[in-house]
Amino acid sequence: MRRIVILVVLTLIVNSVLACTCFSFMDKNGNIVFGRNFDFPVGEGHIEINKRNMRKIAFINSSEEKIVWISKFGSISFNQIGREFPYGGMNEAGLVIEQMWLEETQYPADDKRYPLTALQWIQYQLDNSANIQDIIGSDTLIRISNKSVARIHFLIADASGSVAVIEFIGGKMQIHQKDKLPFPALANCPYERSLKYKQTIEHHENIEFNDWTKTSSGRFVKATSMINNYDEKQNIIDYSFSILDSVAQGNGTQWSIVYDISKKKIFFKTRKNKHIQSLNFKDFDFSCSSPSIFLAVSDTVKNINSFHISNYKANYLLQKSVVSKVDFLKNTITNEMIEKTAKYAETVSCVGIE
Repeated sequence: MRRIVILVVLTLIVNSVLACTCFSFMDKNGNIVFGRNFDFPVGEGHIEINKRNMRKIAFINSSEEKIVWISKFGSISFNQIGREFPYGGMNEAGLVIEQMWLEETQYPADDKRYPLTALQWIQYQLDNSANIQDIIGSDTLIRISNKSVARIHFLIADASGSVAVIEFIGGKMQIHQKDKLPFPALANCPYERSLKYKQTIEHHENIEFNDWTKTSSGRFVKATSMINNYDEKQNIIDYSFSILDSVAQGNGTQWSIVYDISKKKIFFKTRKNKHIQSLNFKDFDFSCSSPSIFLAVSDTVKNINSFHISNYKANYLLQKSVVSKVDFLKNTITNEMIEKTAKYAETVSCVGIE
C-alpha cells in the first residue's frame, strides 16, 4: 500500500516540479560537453568524491541475492539522498550519466539478474563502466528493481564522444544511440515522443499534444536547436550554460551542471550560488585509502580543503532536511528509511592500497 501511495503522489507532482533537461555535444576540435539542469522543489545536495577499490553490496530491501562489487573508477557525483545514491556524475574514464523523470518508465520484472535501486544503479555504472557499451553490457548481470519508486530515464555520454539514451519501457531496456539518436538531448518524455514533437513543430504538422509533452519536448526542441546553431568561435562551456539558461524553470532549477568530458572538469552553479564554480579531477585523490569527502552543492569551492569528511550525520541531516521541505516526500519517507540509507555508506570498505 505504501508503494501505491508514493507512486500516486509522485504522479501528481511530476507535471509541475520534475522538469529536468540534459544534452551532450562535441565541437569540431573534439571537445565533448554534457549539460544538465536539475529542477526540483529544493536544491540542497552534496558533491561526493567517490573512490576506486571500494567494496560495496547492493542496498535493496528484498530477499533476493545481493550483488557485491569493487569499484574500478573514482567519480564525482551530485547527490541528494546521501553518499552512494547519486542523481548523476562523471567518473575517471570520462563517463557521464544523468537521470530525469519519465512517467512511462516500467522497470523489469523479477528475474535471475541482481537488483539495484535506480540511484544505486547510477553509482554502479560510475564505479564499473568506462563507456556506454559497458553500461549496455551490464544489463545481462544487473537490473533496476521494479520496487524502485523513482521513474527515471538516462542520458549518457563517454570520452569517445558517444551519446545514448537508456529508457525502461514495458520492462525492457531500450537504447537510443548512433542512428537512433539524431539529437543528443533528453527531457521528460520518451525519446521517440520528443522526436515526433520536434518533427511536428518543424514541419508545421497538425498534430495535437498534451501540455506536458509541449512543455517537456519543447525544452528538447530548444536545446537541440541551440546545439545545431553553435558557433565554434564561442566558448563551449559558456555556450552550454546558455543552453541550460534557455530551458531553465525559474526558481525550480536548482543546479546547472556542465561536464567537460575531454578535460575531466565539472562546472556548476546553483540557484543559491549563481557564480560558476569548477572541479578538476586531477585535484582529487580517488585512492581508497584517502578520506571520503563531500561538499554542500551551494557552498563555495576554494580548494580541496573546502571539502568535509563524510559521515553518517552528514548523510542523515541532508536527507532529513530535503524530506522535511518537500510535501510529497514528507508524507511518504519515514525516519527509519532515512536512517538506513544514511548508514549504508558505513558498509562500504577499502579493499586495497594503491
